[in-house]
Amino acid sequence: MLRNIPVNVARFSMIIGLAACASSGTAGGTARSSPDRITRSEIYSSNATNAYELISRLRPNWLRPGPTGSIGGGVVQSQAILVYLNSQRLEDLNALKTISAEGLESAQWIDAARVQTVLNQAPSGPVAGAIVLKTR
Repeated sequence: MLRNIPVNVARFSMIIGLAACASSGTAGGTARSSPDRITRSEIYSSNATNAYELISRLRPNWLRPGPTGSIGGGVVQSQAILVYLNSQRLEDLNALKTISAEGLESAQWIDAARVQTVLNQAPSGPVAGAIVLKTR
């Protein structure tokens, strides 16, 4: 019987190790893709009715404009958050309230450093970033 103890310990260790590898590591079993992307499965499980509600629940920092800065002469100018739906630029963040979450495939945050190179129709003024939505 004592000869089987090392074998049993090894088996137990292997079972624990496999169980740890199989774990998703996320609370509630829903995987979060990344801080810069909302996936279809996240959209579905959020039960949000519109895009604004979806983002405010899952990635609220996307809705916070960047810090204001001053330009020549001390004029303070705030940084805009751009909104795109299927490559078309929308007016502003309020447009998110008119877009049904049910038809969305994904949402992505593009940071200010990448906006000019990634998106068309991006203004040259101060931009905090962009929310890019794609429908199914």
